[in-house]
Amino acid sequence: MHKNTKKIWLHYVIAPLALLVLLYLIYRQVTARGDIKEQWQRLREHLNTGNIKWLVLVVLLAPANWVLESLKWQKLLSRIRPVVFKQAFKSMLSGMSFSLVTPNRVGDFAGRIIHVGQGYKIKAAFASVIGSVAQMCITASFGIAGLIYLNVVNGNFYTKLALGLAFLIAGSALFLFFNINRFKGFGKKYKQLRKLNFGLRVFSFYSRKDLVYILLLAIGRFLCYNLQFLLLINILGAGVPLFPGILVSALMFWTISVVPSVAMLELGVRGFVGIYLFMDATNLSTESLAILSGSYLLWFINLVVPAILGSFTLLRLKTEA
Repeated sequence: MHKNTKKIWLHYVIAPLALLVLLYLIYRQVTARGDIKEQWQRLREHLNTGNIKWLVLVVLLAPANWVLESLKWQKLLSRIRPVVFKQAFKSMLSGMSFSLVTPNRVGDFAGRIIHVGQGYKIKAAFASVIGSVAQMCITASFGIAGLIYLNVVNGNFYTKLALGLAFLIAGSALFLFFNINRFKGFGKKYKQLRKLNFGLRVFSFYSRKDLVYILLLAIGRFLCYNLQFLLLINILGAGVPLFPGILVSALMFWTISVVPSVAMLELGVRGFVGIYLFMDATNLSTESLAILSGSYLLWFINLVVPAILGSFTLLRLKTEA
């Protein structure tokens, strides 16, 4: 097909259709809850001059979260094909769009690499694995802190078992992350992986300094959305103290990270897990609606908003990058 014909199909047919499909799927995610007005009404009822500043902080932490993730993605691409921050940011938003409508957000890397130049997409896909493992390391590590707290205040056999599992996951994730360059030779060693050797070499592109930098950005992201959730549920009347609240919300994020789900189903899982953990660890029994509403609003601010913005990046696609 002629290059100009490709551009016409991409810009005027494929991209607009993809945009409409994504927006429709996002709309289905939002309306499936059926109570968006109720959640925002509940937030408005609890807003006053004393806590409106905390809502402003919640909203400001959202773009801070996106910036940190974009910087992480920019660093990962810098060893493959350096890009400016604007390009990394656009690619990250696109990934958010695809991740929202796919199981366990597996569409994230697909949304990102469509903005990467031809000849670099496979390498970029493998680079995205490093970013995912980094976030897993942080989530697992903070999950340990949350489980230790839960065992102290209300421990039992199952919470101790979960703590052992958390140590295993965190240790494995950290070992994998800092030794990921060892996978570069798997394509030569195992015939089944020979076709992937081109991509596996990407794992050797990053120094220990690069990996530490990526891990620090992952910590920043985790602290952002952890603090957002705690602020939201307290604005909604939960009244959870800062220290136990941070630990229990960290445990909540760890729990949902190990439960396979679609982003929409994850919302329900997050609400249920949040209520159970906060009731169990903080004796919060009368404000379950605050946990549910906080989960919904955090999901909307951190996932739906960037997903909508990312959908429109499809209109700026190029046939060659």
